[in-house]
Amino acid sequence: MHCNTEMNRTVRVSPLKRRLKDVLCLVIILLNFNSFSQTIIAGPIVGAVTSTTAQMKFISDKPIEGFVKVSNQPILNKNGKINEQVNTENSILIRFFPIDSLDKVTVFNFDKLNSNTVYFYYISYGNSEITGSFKTFPKPNTLSNFTFTFGSCTENFKNDSVFVAMQKVNPDFFVHLGDWTYPDHEAYPEIPTNNAHRFFVADPKEVEESFIIRYNLPNLKKLLQTTPVDYVFDDEDGVWDDFSKRTYCDLHLKNGITTINEIPFPDSLRTNLLESYHQYFPAYINPEQPKEAYHSFMYGNTEFFFIDTRSTRSPNSESFFPAKKNKWKYKVSKGHNILDSVQLDWLLTSLKNSKADWKIILSGTSFNKSYKKILDVCLLKAVQNRKLPNGMTGAYVAASMSSMWFSFPETQGKLINFCRENKIKNVMICSGDVHTSGIDNGKNAGFPELMSANLAQENTKLASIVTNDLKIKLWNEGGQGIHNNNFKDAFGKVEVFGKDSIRMSCIDKDEKLICSYTLKDGFLPKKYNIKRHSKITFGNKIRAFFKLLRIGFSRL
Repeated sequence: MHCNTEMNRTVRVSPLKRRLKDVLCLVIILLNFNSFSQTIIAGPIVGAVTSTTAQMKFISDKPIEGFVKVSNQPILNKNGKINEQVNTENSILIRFFPIDSLDKVTVFNFDKLNSNTVYFYYISYGNSEITGSFKTFPKPNTLSNFTFTFGSCTENFKNDSVFVAMQKVNPDFFVHLGDWTYPDHEAYPEIPTNNAHRFFVADPKEVEESFIIRYNLPNLKKLLQTTPVDYVFDDEDGVWDDFSKRTYCDLHLKNGITTINEIPFPDSLRTNLLESYHQYFPAYINPEQPKEAYHSFMYGNTEFFFIDTRSTRSPNSESFFPAKKNKWKYKVSKGHNILDSVQLDWLLTSLKNSKADWKIILSGTSFNKSYKKILDVCLLKAVQNRKLPNGMTGAYVAASMSSMWFSFPETQGKLINFCRENKIKNVMICSGDVHTSGIDNGKNAGFPELMSANLAQENTKLASIVTNDLKIKLWNEGGQGIHNNNFKDAFGKVEVFGKDSIRMSCIDKDEKLICSYTLKDGFLPKKYNIKRHSKITFGNKIRAFFKLLRIGFSRL
């Protein structure tokens, strides 16, 4: 087992460098009489785990001094004393100094670890100590039975008790799909902001505070003491709500009229977002695009592809065109993509080259291709400016949905058809963003999809409304409000059973099963017609009209 500390870079410590560090440390201590009152204010958290490596990060209020001890044996016994079985052969002790955390982030990169092994850590600084553990992953392409949990949309001021239920599942790792607290909100709880446009990423102090708040959600903090985590931002913890690579979509509804605009923002905000992501979070590094957020990792015979569906996309609303009488036309132009060409090429090539039995795409945005049916109804002339039961108009709902995968048919079609043409089987989607949960077996979504997007967030009831009110089947294996009245906070649970199957489930914060589906080996998607999904055809209008008649106009 090997470790190094770093200051946003790898530092392999030689004896000479250690002596230099000791001198610098002494100087800092002499200049700062408060050095021994330093406190770790966020973390530690462990991520970027593989079969042989892991990364640990924590944030301190000041540069800090202490040591961390890591062992495959419990470091403390039941009485809280040092375990005598922990020795130099099965553990390593690393000292860290103020110079290691001048930016208040201390990083440890562990390598040469044993695969599929629990490691215990003990951090000591001043008069304080922190303990925890993590488990390395099995060797790549080895048959493995394991469980992971995931979800998105965690309002920091909500009750995060869903993580109590999650911890009882004993996941091998946890994935947060984004909207991990909402620092773009003007009224970010307890953190007053002077940014009129909520561009928190423009202020390094606000960025730091956002990570401190995330890592200190009380029940999530307990989970992360023993569970590795992975994460990529979505929109509300990115630049701004519904942002793309260089703009954000600004929607307004006034007097029944929907206005849609794309507002540009400086390129520096995207740069700040990506740099802070790598600075504060123990992220996997994509060797082909090390400055980006998207990446992949292996767990046994399963490969995960975590994509960034926000910061490389085309503007959401460029498919909407003004029409007469304050209405809108919809037509997707060529080049309108949710992933830019570099990210899409990386994803397709990686999927094709993967030797894994299961390929799981982690997407902050809902994938289901059949959401297009809802847009077709909402953009009927009779519905566009009609006030719906949720208080919005049809046009506003349609524009709000423009952030989803279906609104980018060129990208969605390329992905689905590429997998079909290259016989890349067993691809499934884990998605978030829409503040509710549901499962589709691939018939409607394109790929089997488990959507779980209300870890600690008010439920939109979207899956229920679509199924029960609009009579449109998008989530054919169940969901919140589908044959139940369960709209509680929930999370996604995925169990992989070697090469045989994957069981995907939605679990609520009271540990009750909402819905579940078992995916067997062999799934291939059906062909996707990009042109048909790129506009509202006459046939789409006819089907939407009859759907409207079947629903009953009065119910809209």
